[in-house]
Amino acid sequence: MHILQRIPNFLLAFLLFIGSFASPFGVFSQVSLQDTVPLDNRAITGVLENGLTYFIQQNPKPESKLELRLVVNAGSVLEDESQLGLAHFVEHMAFNGTEHFEKNELISYLQSIGVSFGADLNAYTSFDETVYILPIPTDDPEKLHNGFTVLKDWAGGLLLEAEDIDAERSIIVEEWRTGQGVDQRLRDQYLPLLLFGSRYAERLPIGDMDIIRNAPYEDLRRFYRDWYRPDNMAVVAAGDVAPDTLVELITRYFGSLKNPSDAPDRVSFEVPEHEETLITVLTDEEAPGIQLQLFYKHKPKPTVTVADYRNRIIRIMLGGMLTQRLDEIRQRPQAPFVYAGARFGSFVRDLDFFTTSGAVTTGNTLRGVESFLTENERVLRYGFTDSELDRVKRSLLNSADRGFQEMDKMESRNLVGRYVSHFLTGSFAEGEEIRYHLYQALVPAISLEDVNAMAQTLIREENRVLIVTAPEADRSDLPSEEELRLLFEKVKALPLEPYDEEVFPEVLMSTLPSPGRVVEMTVNDEVQVTTVTLSNGMRVSFKPTDYKNDEIIFTGMGRGGASLYPDEDHYAASYASVMVNVMGIGDFSPTALRKVLTGKNVSVTPNLSTYGETISGGTSPRDLELALQLVHLYFTAPRLDRELFDVYIENQRNQLETAQSNPDFQFNKRVSEIVNQGNLRAMGIYDPEQLDLIDLERGLEIYRERFANAANFEFLFTGNLDLEQVIPLIELYLGSLPGDGTRRDEYRDLGIRIPRGIQERIEVGRDDKSQVIMYFSGPAAYDLDKNQQVSYLGEILTIRLIETLREEIGGVYGVGARGALSRVPDESFSFSISFPCSPDNVDMLIDVVWEEIKKIQENGPEEKDLLKVRESKRISLDENMKRNGFWHSQLQAAISSDMPLETILGARDRVVGVTSDQVKTIANTFLQRENLLEIRRYPLPVERSE
Repeated sequence: MHILQRIPNFLLAFLLFIGSFASPFGVFSQVSLQDTVPLDNRAITGVLENGLTYFIQQNPKPESKLELRLVVNAGSVLEDESQLGLAHFVEHMAFNGTEHFEKNELISYLQSIGVSFGADLNAYTSFDETVYILPIPTDDPEKLHNGFTVLKDWAGGLLLEAEDIDAERSIIVEEWRTGQGVDQRLRDQYLPLLLFGSRYAERLPIGDMDIIRNAPYEDLRRFYRDWYRPDNMAVVAAGDVAPDTLVELITRYFGSLKNPSDAPDRVSFEVPEHEETLITVLTDEEAPGIQLQLFYKHKPKPTVTVADYRNRIIRIMLGGMLTQRLDEIRQRPQAPFVYAGARFGSFVRDLDFFTTSGAVTTGNTLRGVESFLTENERVLRYGFTDSELDRVKRSLLNSADRGFQEMDKMESRNLVGRYVSHFLTGSFAEGEEIRYHLYQALVPAISLEDVNAMAQTLIREENRVLIVTAPEADRSDLPSEEELRLLFEKVKALPLEPYDEEVFPEVLMSTLPSPGRVVEMTVNDEVQVTTVTLSNGMRVSFKPTDYKNDEIIFTGMGRGGASLYPDEDHYAASYASVMVNVMGIGDFSPTALRKVLTGKNVSVTPNLSTYGETISGGTSPRDLELALQLVHLYFTAPRLDRELFDVYIENQRNQLETAQSNPDFQFNKRVSEIVNQGNLRAMGIYDPEQLDLIDLERGLEIYRERFANAANFEFLFTGNLDLEQVIPLIELYLGSLPGDGTRRDEYRDLGIRIPRGIQERIEVGRDDKSQVIMYFSGPAAYDLDKNQQVSYLGEILTIRLIETLREEIGGVYGVGARGALSRVPDESFSFSISFPCSPDNVDMLIDVVWEEIKKIQENGPEEKDLLKVRESKRISLDENMKRNGFWHSQLQAAISSDMPLETILGARDRVVGVTSDQVKTIANTFLQRENLLEIRRYPLPVERSE
């Protein structure tokens, strides 16, 4: 028996009365703010007799796929002193032997039905919960039943054998090692302050490595027995399966689970409040810059009633409006911070917060903190403006409307999270339809007084925490905790004025251009793509789809890029599109542009790369004209604003200066130098003085040149397109661009090549961890079939290396191999294998990698591994063929490579046609030592005192 619960009648009544009001302000007279906000009306929820909760939603996208989640209301906060890290350890053991699957058999079986380990199959452990993630194909009843068998085994059938436990210890240590570094060191110092006086501060999920290495088996088994029980768990299922079938399966597989008679209570833990403002200033020699985090801590807010829902909306508004202000300040000369933002969030179950956070330059810590406090104080005294409120309302209403428009096209993986959170914390899981109607009813009626009153509640004098983290080199310039504490009182006494908001035009184009015209039209019936040639020489292709209701993706592609310019123009050309993105277009700075676009589904970004230039973005059918206006302006009206560019350069300079001591930055810089053999034309900017080599005027001149001729561009639009409406807009905004009608530029090969047959050692950082990159490359004729074979080799080798390096040896936490063929600037292949590990194990693990490579070279891949990859790729292709992004990327690749558009239709044959012999041939051809660049990262030698 179980309790089955559908959505209450409140929803029907709610939707009926929403539709009856002419004015949103009338809602409050008829909707009780005390009404409960229901679950998504498509959801079915119930509780079995043993206490297990379930949430079900039938959803047809993607077809033949079910997203399953096992949610355990237990995380690291429930560990006792002898179990630190064992909640996470149990999660690992779920993949290492269960009642129905022996060690490694579970992952192998799931891979055989197309479920990839890591990408699909996964799990996580946090302070308060553990969640298992399992997508299952439903094209075969056996797969569906086996999926529920796996979930049931996790819930109550882990074997936790001593031998398997011991084998997993080193893997967890390697996961811990991967996370070591400056972020971890600083976090370990400030978390006790943020979680002041609470059990959470002593229960980081990764745990204590001494316990991980030595914990008695019984301590692990005890955690599993205590907390993995039906009354402490939920099953979430969303996908292409009938609800009645899912209810029957959940009942059959989970109804027999028993709660132990001596189970401990699932208690909650508090984060105590404090009147004193807690402040800490922390330094680390590897910190990449000065970071400020100002927290106003709060007890969790309720999420039950319409009033609670309205309060949540107001909190979102407050964070968004303050972030907009801070972003405007950021772009002013001598700004007090490099970047900043504000938001309301949750850290652990008993701690919500409102935060203002960001980064400052060296010597500006006091000024940065003061600016955060000042803007918060300005809000408390004067509140926000009508225009700020109007913009945030438009943004929220647009977001709710877009979700509502797409609700029948949402994929199941995007639905399950809401029910996971609802089970764990009681958070809203209302769904897109109810959300839309609630926003329509509530948002227009929220006043400035409402938002300003919320600010008075969230920005308070008690329960504050200020965290400053900085490089050790900046220690002498940092304020003391006492100096920072005095700022709080100083700012309260400052004379402040209301916020003076920048005035900006409200229309992008006050005068429309003279339209061009379509001079030729062709239709490719095989892929249903219509291509037009405009009078200026630009070609535009359209792929109408019904995969999304409110989505159009577009890309304009030109050839040439920075390659057409000499070395002395390298920095100007490399930063040409950055300049435009920083300075804006026409009469609009980036800030003004964001304000104009608020509430619109419009995103447009130009980019000038080494071998080409693009302008790409996304929009919705109703906002397509606005997006095309932006495209037109990016072609014709890049804006010169030296003040904005100087602000950007100074921020970049400071970030580069502070990053020099960070080992990851040092490593990436050295890798770039090695991979590109120091070729100027392939190198980014890693040194602050290089910023002085960027010539602003020359960069804008290069940008204008690369976007001066429309005939050098081919555009592709994919999505919900009505060509009768779209083509006149294309003629107006793209056809009017200047173009000579014929020219097609070609890139110039700059001779950038990856070195081969060498080994490099890079020593950076002080953490006891290494990284290995094995990079194979060389010339290879481009061929679509071979490209698929190289991809297969990468996925097959990844499977083998996970089994050997991770599961058998326990020497890594993660490892990956991947490869591809390319055509630009020359026809070539690249193939990489990478993994982090202990410095002591580098040589041994590399030897094992070569052993696995040689097995494939000599014998070909094992048939089971080939079939695993084939099934995974087949499923992925079937799903991708109903996604705009996939069609767009494939058609874009065909256009840019001068391949037939119908090339995409051969994808299935290429995927399923790969054979063992082909993979063996690829491995023998490409994975040779003479093709290898091997990079090994080690920590710096430990200095010993005499």
